[in-house]
Amino acid sequence: MSRIARIVIAGFSLLLAAYPAHAANEIQPGLWQETETSEVNGKMEAPKVSTDCVSPEDAKDPVKQVQASMKDQAQQCKKLNVRQNGNVILFEMNCGDPNQGSIELMMTYTIHSPQRTSSIAKSTMSMMGKKIVSNVATESKWLAAACKK
Repeated sequence: MSRIARIVIAGFSLLLAAYPAHAANEIQPGLWQETETSEVNGKMEAPKVSTDCVSPEDAKDPVKQVQASMKDQAQQCKKLNVRQNGNVILFEMNCGDPNQGSIELMMTYTIHSPQRTSSIAKSTMSMMGKKIVSNVATESKWLAAACKK
């Protein structure tokens, strides 16, 4: 997967993980571990494990936070939808120009419990005449209340 595609998909995954849903769908602030598995153009890649710190302040409405963060890119997008249905957040976007570079992304982010989330993202990226199709699944689990500094 290209570096740009990784950044876009990882960025949305981390952004959604950092902005938990409200009320009964909140996740716990603190240290989270994320395990990502991906398939790029039909080829499985090695799983990646990372950690991220979610502050108590980040426990805001994820839909509004994602929309606010995408404000600058929205002008380049034909489609940019973020909506929540219970504990599931759906994200769809279609941005750029196929001749110069574009990405079409659909992601489902699910809050299973305050200590467990997952996401599934499917994207097609076109750049310089090449097409990259990827499927990324992420499982996240809460590890601790305090983050390591």
